[in-house]
Amino acid sequence: MFSSASNAQASSLLRYPLRFKLVAIVAVLLFAAALVVATLAAWRQENLTQSLREDTAWVVYKLDRDAVQLLNHLLAVTREPLSPAAHEELNLRFELLYSRITLLNDGEVSNLLQQIDTARELLSQIQQQLDVLDIMFTPYNALELNQLPVASLEDELQALTRLTERLVIAINGYLAESATEERAQLSLLYKLLMSLIIGMSLAAFLVIAFLVREMRESAAIRRNQEKLGRQLEVTAKQAQAANQAKSDFLAMVSHEIRTPLNGVIGMSELLRESASPAQVEDYAQTIHDSANQLLAMINEILDFSKIEAGYLTLETSPTELKPLIDSVVVLFAPRAKMKGLALTVNVDALVPTWVLVDAGRLRQILLNLIANAIKFTDHGEVRVRVSSTVEQLLFEISDTGCGLSEQQQQRLFEPFQQADASVARRFGGTGLGLAICKRLSEAMQGRLGVKSTPGQGSTFWCELPLIAADPVATSLPPVPKRDFAGTTLLLVEDNAVNRKVAMGLLARLGCDIVWAESGHDALAMVQSQQVHLIFMDIQLPDMDGLTVTQRLREQGGWLASVPIVAMTAGGAEDDRQRCLAVGMDDYVTKPLSLSALSNVLALQLSSLDTMPLQALAVIPGLTGEQSLLNSDTLSMLKTALGEASMIQLIMLYHQQVSDYSAQLAACLAATPLTPEQEQQVARLAHQLRGESLSMGADKIAELAKQLETLAKTQRSTSTQLDEVFSTLRLAAAHTHAALERWSRDHLSG
Repeated sequence: MFSSASNAQASSLLRYPLRFKLVAIVAVLLFAAALVVATLAAWRQENLTQSLREDTAWVVYKLDRDAVQLLNHLLAVTREPLSPAAHEELNLRFELLYSRITLLNDGEVSNLLQQIDTARELLSQIQQQLDVLDIMFTPYNALELNQLPVASLEDELQALTRLTERLVIAINGYLAESATEERAQLSLLYKLLMSLIIGMSLAAFLVIAFLVREMRESAAIRRNQEKLGRQLEVTAKQAQAANQAKSDFLAMVSHEIRTPLNGVIGMSELLRESASPAQVEDYAQTIHDSANQLLAMINEILDFSKIEAGYLTLETSPTELKPLIDSVVVLFAPRAKMKGLALTVNVDALVPTWVLVDAGRLRQILLNLIANAIKFTDHGEVRVRVSSTVEQLLFEISDTGCGLSEQQQQRLFEPFQQADASVARRFGGTGLGLAICKRLSEAMQGRLGVKSTPGQGSTFWCELPLIAADPVATSLPPVPKRDFAGTTLLLVEDNAVNRKVAMGLLARLGCDIVWAESGHDALAMVQSQQVHLIFMDIQLPDMDGLTVTQRLREQGGWLASVPIVAMTAGGAEDDRQRCLAVGMDDYVTKPLSLSALSNVLALQLSSLDTMPLQALAVIPGLTGEQSLLNSDTLSMLKTALGEASMIQLIMLYHQQVSDYSAQLAACLAATPLTPEQEQQVARLAHQLRGESLSMGADKIAELAKQLETLAKTQRSTSTQLDEVFSTLRLAAAHTHAALERWSRDHLSG
């Protein structure tokens, strides 16, 4: 039936008139021609569109390149003074750059850009940026002082280049999207080549996806770089601020160190000249005050560095609050009275008598706050008030001083900061005190702050957690005494200055001192004499004081129980623990003072008041005073020179023996000795023998003669020389103590 129907339709067509056939053929031809023309028109339109896109991309690229070149040229020509010709070239380049934006705002290029949202926004921003630059690029003769605002131009041009770069990326993205659409259309036109077109489309899609991914990654990297750049800028500013703070700190510390040093050096120079007793006392007091000021500043710096390094340790224990506060306030009563200030204390009745707190750190905070209040108050009063709530303990130190502004309060607790430069010039200081107090209060789970009004005074407050504690019965330490006559001490110290200071202070307390310069000398010394107490330096040239202490304890006998006190410049808590762990009994830090040494001696030798002293075990012929000194020679020198000159002669002899010992030790350190070194040893021993004979130090003279004879003997060995020299050094230490005893017994000075 279908075949018959089709045959009927074909037969009916055959029956159409010829003109209908012609019209159909013409229509088909016209349709085909129309398709061809439409295809050609579409192809041509596509070519024109593509050409327009490429032209737009080229113009945008040239805009970006011109902006970059203008920035580079600006940086190049401004390295030297700008000439009129260079200035005109800059203006010409800017006008060329400005013409590029005109092309983008007119014609078909503008229509194309208006279709792209991102490009339209960026083009508006670029136009605004060029208008800003247009104002800044002025003719050479219209410039003030013939100076272009180079820095501003650079910043604005950099901003412009970033915008043009983004515009280039946006145009390229648009071209990529257009290419994607064209490929999609081609896939529809070539359905017959489906397999090939699918493969090409897949390849194009993968390429586009990879490009998009690359673009996204590039954008992310660029964003990260920009973020990193901003972070680097912040870090650079912080580093600059830190560097400036360090420079300010070094300058301040240099000034603060030089101020007390000036007092020490200047007054010591004056002490070398003749002066009245009153002047000598005044000079000595100035030196003492300057040294204490220097020590306080160094302690502040060390405390702050310890806190910043995280080495701060708290020792919380039951503390009776009122005596602690009174002990702090009583220290400042003379200073307040001198300035005419009223210093009052008010402890609220509700405050518990005993609290759990680190008494040492609380004392440090109160000392600093009260000292500042008195320092910055010229008239009126300073009030110390203690109150409490259920959970908090509040300390308030109020004054009627100059007060602080809001700006000053904001930076007051920063390290190395003071209220202003005038305060630093007038009162000095490191600017660390309040920073240390704030960190100490925070370490104790508290807070520190200030309330102040300029011209009306300030109130510094410290808030700490309140933990009530039960009373603790504490036994009072023995009252320190100042006379330890009959006490024999061994001082192990390699530094001559430190040794001289320690021996002078201990001699003032009535002690007899023998000394050793090294650990080996100390080990040899205890074989020749028993002492009541040993002061041990930690840093020794041959072995550290901890090792020496361990070897002393291992020998047993009286060395197992003799008190050994560490004496070092270190102040860290772990140093103290290490000293106690190896068998030391106590620990004192330099600089030394009479009170500190007296306290240690009283604490460690308290049993001497009730127990008779054990007889000292000595090596015969070495420590007997009759064999060490020639009393007839000393008496003759005293009669001939007088007591004052005799005292100076003994001091000079001590120094000479120390110098000869150091030179001999340096010569004998070489193994084997050269002939020149042997001659040097013989010469030094001969000189030491002569001076010792003149001084009445017969034992040193005898040993020096033995050393001289060995040095001149070609068959002598280094071991023999070392043995004699070690005995000589021991004799020198005992002779020193014997001379000091003779001076106390026979000289009134």
